[in-house]
Amino acid sequence: MTLIVGKFGQWRKEELKGVTGNRDVRQVIATDETLLVLADGQVMRWTKGEWQVITEGWAEPACRLLLRNDGYLWVSAGKRIGIWDERRWRWMEAPCQVTAWAEDEKGNVWVVGENALWRYRDGWERIARLSLRVAVRAIAVWRDQVALATSAGLWFLQGKRFHFKELLKGVTPLPTDDLRDVAVDPWGHWWLATDKGIVIFSDGDGWLSLTGADGLPIEDVRCLRLGRDGSVWLASSVGAMCWKDGTWHYFASRRWLPSDEVRDIAVRSDGVAVIATAEGTVQLYQQPMTLAEKAALFERQVRERHLRFGYVTVRRLERPGDVQSGRVEISDNDGLWTALYVAAECFRFAVAQREGRTAEAEEARQNAIENLKALLFLEQVTGIAGFPARAVRHRSEPAFGQPDPEWHPTADGEWEWKGDTSSDELVGHFFAYTIAYDLLPDEGWRQQVAATAQRITDHLIDNGFYLVDVDGQPTTWGVWSPEKLNHDATWWGDRGLNSLQLLAFLKATYHMTGDERYQRIYRDLIERHHYALNTVRQKIVVNGLTNHSDDELAFLSYYTLLRYETDPHLRRFFVMSLERTWQRERRERCPLWNFLYGALTGNHCEAEAAVKTLQEIPLDLVHWTVRNSHRADLVVSEELGRFGERQATDPLPFTERPLHKWNGNPYRLDGGADGLVEEDATFFLLPYWLARFHGLLAEASSP
Repeated sequence: MTLIVGKFGQWRKEELKGVTGNRDVRQVIATDETLLVLADGQVMRWTKGEWQVITEGWAEPACRLLLRNDGYLWVSAGKRIGIWDERRWRWMEAPCQVTAWAEDEKGNVWVVGENALWRYRDGWERIARLSLRVAVRAIAVWRDQVALATSAGLWFLQGKRFHFKELLKGVTPLPTDDLRDVAVDPWGHWWLATDKGIVIFSDGDGWLSLTGADGLPIEDVRCLRLGRDGSVWLASSVGAMCWKDGTWHYFASRRWLPSDEVRDIAVRSDGVAVIATAEGTVQLYQQPMTLAEKAALFERQVRERHLRFGYVTVRRLERPGDVQSGRVEISDNDGLWTALYVAAECFRFAVAQREGRTAEAEEARQNAIENLKALLFLEQVTGIAGFPARAVRHRSEPAFGQPDPEWHPTADGEWEWKGDTSSDELVGHFFAYTIAYDLLPDEGWRQQVAATAQRITDHLIDNGFYLVDVDGQPTTWGVWSPEKLNHDATWWGDRGLNSLQLLAFLKATYHMTGDERYQRIYRDLIERHHYALNTVRQKIVVNGLTNHSDDELAFLSYYTLLRYETDPHLRRFFVMSLERTWQRERRERCPLWNFLYGALTGNHCEAEAAVKTLQEIPLDLVHWTVRNSHRADLVVSEELGRFGERQATDPLPFTERPLHKWNGNPYRLDGGADGLVEEDATFFLLPYWLARFHGLLAEASSP
């Protein structure tokens, strides 16, 4: 069944840079026409892409802003109020220094300051005195009711003779007397921000408290804003939160904010939230976007910033978040990561060709060939038939010539190649080889792919199913021999996975060459060494630890093997293995696992969950340092991850977790690289185009 997907709301960030850069912004006002901030005692207006100071030369610093219903801006400064009409200032004396203020629907302005409540209606009138021991944090007005959020509970002004009714913890369902903010909706629901969550109060005795148990990420809330679109935005000292469309969203780290210390939030009528922080201002909003449009953005990201001699991987940045700085990494797995991009481009070529987008198909074909050429070079450069390097570096690169026992020069001195190649590399090579062989129309490249795959498989066979390095020794992880997998207790954990890999290599080589030798060896491993049986329980968890990298190797190998194995008696075991693995992985909502499972079995693959993850992936792929272990809404697992990291019991949305490829830990709470790495977008492109190719996913506008 094909899932038809249309536009969705892609979360985006727009930093409002300029004169407010790195300033401690204390208040923000935003309408469809106006954006104003209060920072360092100055009021600034965002006009035509830059900030303009409108309080230059004031004798006293600006303290509070109020945009009135008639469009006039009131700014308190000491005991004076400046009134701005978009052309000039005029001044009015105030009875006090303003602590908080609000306007009611009749145009009256209510002001709290210097232990009193005042009302302005053609002049100032003191309404009530306030206790010296109470700090008033905010004021809200609805009809004839005035509410104060204070350090001593919620105070309501009521009656003909104005008096305050105090709602306190202990005598009401309030969980605390420490109220930070108050807002009211058109229906008279009072929304209260507290240090123990948010509370909604209505009609004297209607109460609702929302805490971490209800999904609220942070309970210590500093301010609360109600959007006209039904959203609720909250500020805290560790980020911003939004309730929208039935879901809590948590925005923290430099991925979303200049600083997690959020001072104020304003919500425009179109749903755009302007967030003031201790280090600047940012706008967050959801942009209508299709997955195809997102894929096009990510395609450009890879082509512009993540290619190095045809190899695709992450970019190491010189300055946090500066994606134009730095260099593409020379990694331990250049072959694997490049192979996944080759596969993605092959799928894109096939889909575009099928749908009649000739120009895109040709672009994808050329990209696939360019990167496939680099992938094939990894086997050619070593001078050892069938032994691909982990990575290469050219003599023009800074790292060239640095001493390392695993780096070896070529005879012409142009290149160095890295040995100790792992099973990860071979899995990636065969995954890309078979897809390129099946989908690319270029016979010359198809033959090169087949010949390279044959040399690699011959190397393994000739060396007893070991990948043997230049020193004559097997590489650390290049082991597929029966003597190790079946008879060496130290290799029991790799038995199922490596059996699956070797069968996939042999089946793929047989498919591309037609040489019966590979089918005979394939049969021998199954009949004499029970490799098919070995695969069934390949997914293992040891003492609660999961190797997510092995999950990736398994799913890629399933795809290589099951596309070509048609014997129902063998498929019985391989599909049993795949089903067992996917059932343990499905809760991760990994689009690559889900779509591979659906493509290979025809079963329901929870495509909706996979699409949700694709939609959640942020456009900013910088590895910012992200922290979630302090959140109130999460259940933290008692078990640590493979590398000692703290984990949640359920994966977080991709917008909120530390960035990772699909071989990373989706349960990880904290992590990142301080903004000094940008991920390449292959991890989005591969599952997206694979799903499109197999008809599991279609765009609403696609034929």
